[in-house]
Amino acid sequence: MTTLTEQDIQRNLRDVAHAIAQQELEGLTVTVATVADLSPCCAGEIDTDEVIRNVYRRVQNVSLLRQ
Repeated sequence: MTTLTEQDIQRNLRDVAHAIAQQELEGLTVTVATVADLSPCCAGEIDTDEVIRNVYRRVQNVSLLRQ
């Protein structure tokens, strides 16, 4: 996918950690599987579209609001 610098990867990981913390402050939990998908995304190994597809596959039997 995309070649990122170590600084880019660390920034992305920090941003994901902040997003997860925000979800926890709102009383929500990010699943381990979703966090596992986000790690390679932070490194540029997969894109966010793939993360979203993976999440939808895992929750396909759960009623979600989709666009």
